[in-house]
Amino acid sequence: MDQVLKVGLLFGGQSVEHEVSLQSIQNIIDAMDPGHLKPVLIAIDKQGCWHLCQDEPFLENSQDPEKITLGSGPFEPVTLLPWSSGNQLVRVSDGTVCGKVDVIFPVLHGPYGEDGTIQGHLKLSQVPFVGSGVLSSALTMDKGMSKNLLDQAGIAHAAGHCLHRGERSRERVARLVADLGLPLFVKPANLGSSVGISRVASPQELEGALDKAFKFDHRVILEEAIEGQEVECAVLGNDNPQASIVGEILPRHSFYSYTAKYVDP
Repeated sequence: MDQVLKVGLLFGGQSVEHEVSLQSIQNIIDAMDPGHLKPVLIAIDKQGCWHLCQDEPFLENSQDPEKITLGSGPFEPVTLLPWSSGNQLVRVSDGTVCGKVDVIFPVLHGPYGEDGTIQGHLKLSQVPFVGSGVLSSALTMDKGMSKNLLDQAGIAHAAGHCLHRGERSRERVARLVADLGLPLFVKPANLGSSVGISRVASPQELEGALDKAFKFDHRVILEEAIEGQEVECAVLGNDNPQASIVGEILPRHSFYSYTAKYVDP
């Protein structure tokens, strides 16, 4: 029998996409082959504390995406320390080793999870991890930087402009809208899961959309709306990457919003 790998599943997190991560973790656990992979559940609460979940129920209201939360525990506070024998979980209370993982799978969404932050911590801790590295995570999470890179590489993408909170003025916004036209999308520069995004179809909707996006970031993106077929594709692997089959997204809302992704059955 092959060795069973201990996979540390990091989930929860401090971002506003915390609940999305809680939905994702159960899907991943259900898909893991118990003959080859043993999950080690490490929940990160909204304050940023890491907790080792043992036998206690680790989720509450797991079937309701609007009410799902971390379980009440009791969970054991743990951490990973940057030392030569990484991949060991250490009790916060007394510094003793309480477990070991072979690889970390960050099941985290949004800032501190997909933006290179946790990836940097895992590299310092010298533990292998699943997913993109520090640079690619940081660049792709930042929509403004992503657009700059696509421009430099000559890759076509939706036209857009980055607006800093301190640059916001009626004149500046009016120039951006005149360049992009309506309808357009307003979105936080560093966030996912469609949180804070609005589809703006008229000038009257613009200020409210900007207020909403600026609640989540000091930079927002104004982006042209493109009517067309929306598809998605996953790619897995490093030296020999493999692409999944293509899936089509058919939301029943005005766009693929947070509600369309995670709440609407």
